[in-house]
Amino acid sequence: MGTTALYPAQHHPRLYYPDGNVVFCAVSSQTDERMYFRIHMSIIGRQSPVLADMFSMPPLMKEEEDDSGEGCSKSGGVHETLKEVYDGEVLVETPDSAEDVESFLDVLYDPFRFPFAVATCFSESPDVTDITPFAFRRGSAYKRFNPNTPVLVSGALKLAIKYECDAMRARIVENLEADWPTTLVQWDARHSEAVMARSEHSLQPTGKINGLFLDDRLPEPASAIRIASDYAIPSILPAAFYQLALLSTDADWDRYRENMSREGKHLRFGARTARWGLLDKRDLMRLVHGQKLVAAYTRSIGVDLFGPRCPRNSKGCPKAKVDCWKYFQENAPISMDDPLDVLADCMRLDTLFTELPCPTCVTEISALAERKRSELWRSLPAFFNLHLHY
Repeated sequence: MGTTALYPAQHHPRLYYPDGNVVFCAVSSQTDERMYFRIHMSIIGRQSPVLADMFSMPPLMKEEEDDSGEGCSKSGGVHETLKEVYDGEVLVETPDSAEDVESFLDVLYDPFRFPFAVATCFSESPDVTDITPFAFRRGSAYKRFNPNTPVLVSGALKLAIKYECDAMRARIVENLEADWPTTLVQWDARHSEAVMARSEHSLQPTGKINGLFLDDRLPEPASAIRIASDYAIPSILPAAFYQLALLSTDADWDRYRENMSREGKHLRFGARTARWGLLDKRDLMRLVHGQKLVAAYTRSIGVDLFGPRCPRNSKGCPKAKVDCWKYFQENAPISMDDPLDVLADCMRLDTLFTELPCPTCVTEISALAERKRSELWRSLPAFFNLHLHY
């Protein structure tokens, strides 16, 4: 009679509301299983003009015979029923994956708690690497700097764009930008937090705090690049590419976690990884181009900051400059692959050395370092060829 048999086991455990007046059915891209979402036209329609227009259209109807007579002496009448019905409500078969629909509805139904809404994809264990679709259990909160953020919000962002949910898209982008600095000041603030977190983890015998390694508490750049490239969020790409350029291609997110007794043991000591498999050929070409230019920029620091002659012709100044730069190259606790960090230390030579260049040169080196840091940050889009695509 125009109905579909009920499959309660396939009802979404959270997004199947008894008072909902439309049922979405979607197929999992992972398991090929159907999943039913019973929701409210009014809530969905307020956010999406596309879906509001769809709901405003008369539902498809079909004629059915009403066999109310007895025997063959009386003929039944004809009446109209909904063509596609599930649990007494209009059924919408959506081409979107069940994973994307889940992420989309999670954010849509709880916008004020976002980004915490999508945390339900996590398992109850503290292992944040478990992002299996349809885990359907309340687990770790979706937190700032969560390395899984781009993976978790990708489906919601995809459908927000498709169904013209502008407010939702803006909210998701805002949260991604909060994890990936768009200014040098923001980068420095995030870097300071990361340094503090690394120090805290180094004091733990297991390298973990609340069951998490340092790598589980900081943004992961490859997935950020993927979502930014796929959904046109250029604002987060410079910082994400720069962060990725500092990592080894051997440090793979999945491989480290699959082999905790081998590569994974480095996580205990604060190793950083990336989901390298998410990058496409264009991403890798941009990365290689940027890494070469970043390395050249680092080499230029020695010449530009420590190469000029002392304006006061101070006797010990040239040797002090050579010793400072040699220290950065050979003994510094920072990475020479990170010129922003190197230049930051050049701005505070008096906190690192006892044998310093003359006061005039120290002041000049600090000012030059500050200017070069700003110049480098502004150059990142060109270094990684981002201006060619956006």
